[in-house]
Parts: sequence; C-alpha cells; structure tokens
Amino acid sequence: MDLLGGLAFLLVAAQDAPDPFVQKVSDLVRARAAALISKAAAPKTTPEEALAQAAKLDDAIVDEVSKKLSVTAAEVREAWKKRERKSKTVGYGPGSWIVQGGQDGGLDSAVKGTPVPEDNLMDRGPSILTKRKPPPPPEPVPLGKPLKTKAEWWAAASPGERSACVEAEYARKSELVEKKEETKKCATCSGRGTLNTNRGGIGLVIVCGRCHGSKEDIVLHYE
Repeated sequence: MDLLGGLAFLLVAAQDAPDPFVQKVSDLVRARAAALISKAAAPKTTPEEALAQAAKLDDAIVDEVSKKLSVTAAEVREAWKKRERKSKTVGYGPGSWIVQGGQDGGLDSAVKGTPVPEDNLMDRGPSILTKRKPPPPPEPVPLGKPLKTKAEWWAAASPGERSACVEAEYARKSELVEKKEETKKCATCSGRGTLNTNRGGIGLVIVCGRCHGSKEDIVLHYE
C-alpha cells in the first residue's frame, strides 16, 4: 500500500470509529434505563405507579446522565441520537390487559344457575326416599369465579413479568427511542377474549383469565 493509500485508509477508519463521547452517553443511557426499569418494577409498587414512572423515564435518564458527565441535557440527547442502534423486543405479555382496559377483578361470568349434583352427573338413579318426597330445588347461585385485580396480578407476577411490563411501557411512551408496536393474539383464548367451560353441568362462556377479555398482547420493537 502506497503512502496516499495508507492515509486514505486511516482517514476512512477514523471516520468509522465510534465517537467516544457518543459511546459513553449511549452506554450510560442504556444502563440507567435498565436500573430505573428494575426499580419501578419492584413488587412494593402498584401497577399504576410503576407504569406512571415508566412513562416519565426519559427525563430521569437524561438528567442522571448529564449530571454524571457534567454536560447539558441537550448534549446528552444530541449524542444519543448518534448512537449505534441496538434492537430490542419486549412485550407486556400476560400483563397486557392492564394497559388495554381488561376486566379488573370481579367474576368471570355473571350467570347464575343450579349446579347439577354430582350424584346426578354420575347418572345414579333416584333413591326410594327421593321418589317419595322430592327435595325442593336449590336456589340459583353465581357460577362465575373471581378474576384477579390489577394489584393482585402485580403482586403474583414474576420479577420478569413486572420488568417486561415496565420496559414495554417505557418503550411505548419514550421519545428517546424509535419503536414499532404490534399485537398478537392471547395464547389462552386465541384472541377471543372468552373461553367455553362447564361448571356443575352447566355450559358457560367466561372471561379469559389470562387476557381479562382484552384479547391481545402488546409487543414493542425498539432501538
């Protein structure tokens, strides 16, 4: 390689080399985002508090990074725009119903009925006493079973499920990242929002216990 060729190679290499300041900002922004997401996803928070914190992480992240590097928030944001893109995919998963307005607690069915006694379900014939004096029909009872409230779901969720919800909310609301949102059908009800079941010999259509009737999961692709 001649001298001019060598200089040209070095010039191109220098142009392709990452800016140290941009790299530093990028690393710190990603690190602070991960730390703040983990903090917001703590079980002691409520889902409302966690999602509210996630929606406001941009300012907290930029503020912390600017103080760490002793630069302005504008400089942090400008350097972040020049970052190397790293794609991530995250979804609310089984917590999607919380941001989609799924049923918050209550029963999964409003139907009342008289369950068939187990003896009848087993096709046993009536006893002599039953033939002589039929018992009075029982009163109809609620056939629905309780669905979890938001707070109950959050308390029972795994750390990974809570963190995924918070990260998805951050990606969805953030102006720092570029994102694409998509939905996929609930894995339990196949996107119907309801399930068919049988309780006490009575066929019922109940609200899906996974998606709480919201039918879909929300997935974010961001960088």
